[in-house]
Amino acid sequence: MEEVQQLTRWEGYVDWRNRPALRGRHGGILAASFVLVVEILENLAYLANASNLVLYLSEYMHFSPSKSANNVTNFMGTAFLLALLGGFLSDAFSTTYHVYLISAVIEFLGLVILTIQARSSSLKPPECNPPNIPCQEVHGGKAAMLFLGLYLVALGVGGIKGSLPPHGAEQFDESTPQGRKRRSTFFNYFVFCLSCGALIAVTFVVWIEDNKGWEWGFGISTIAILLSIPIFLSGSAFYKNKIPSGSPLTAICKVLVAAIINTCASKSPSNAIANLVHESFLSYRERQGS
Repeated sequence: MEEVQQLTRWEGYVDWRNRPALRGRHGGILAASFVLVVEILENLAYLANASNLVLYLSEYMHFSPSKSANNVTNFMGTAFLLALLGGFLSDAFSTTYHVYLISAVIEFLGLVILTIQARSSSLKPPECNPPNIPCQEVHGGKAAMLFLGLYLVALGVGGIKGSLPPHGAEQFDESTPQGRKRRSTFFNYFVFCLSCGALIAVTFVVWIEDNKGWEWGFGISTIAILLSIPIFLSGSAFYKNKIPSGSPLTAICKVLVAAIINTCASKSPSNAIANLVHESFLSYRERQGS
């Protein structure tokens, strides 16, 4: 009986309660379908703001056009670079399941901060009417609140983008041709869902921001990421989660550090003298032997 039970387990995988994941109960298309719905909401929440953020920073926070563009570039670049951190944490320390949940909560908190600031005029710089009245750029505590919200969102987005796609992919058996085919199909649908979220974001939500106010745009993004959490959790009973077994980034970093240390050690004068003495001794032994 134990042998049969052992054969039905997904080796190296557990369920959301950290119990062994079982074939036929965990993983598969049903589990991955929750990920696809979540991706629509997640990408909607991110691109609804990122695609139109230059306008918000220039018109409401009174940054210059160049500063607004730089801030948006830094925000988006940080979000995508932090995807490496999300993937690293998923591989080395935790599961993609837990990394996604933590990241979604962080993004939600960032969007709440941005929504509150966009809603309250006292948390934004005073309105201006150039050229009669010069515009005052956001500064002090108001600027701190703005960047705190933005980079909490960036941190959450990075964690999600580093954990959500692999979480969906690991629901399939990569050791069989059928499993690999289904995983490839999953990524096709994943890109489609990502595009659907982006389409809604850059059309409907951007129109809301331009015509109804940014508090509504940030509010829709906040609701979207909030809804994604219970939808993701509703699939918990079907997920199989890969046990962390170390990240390739760790091995790469170790090799780079070792190479740097060896390079620095070979350039030190003491090592150069020691190598010269050692080579001279070997040459002397060879002459003696001949």
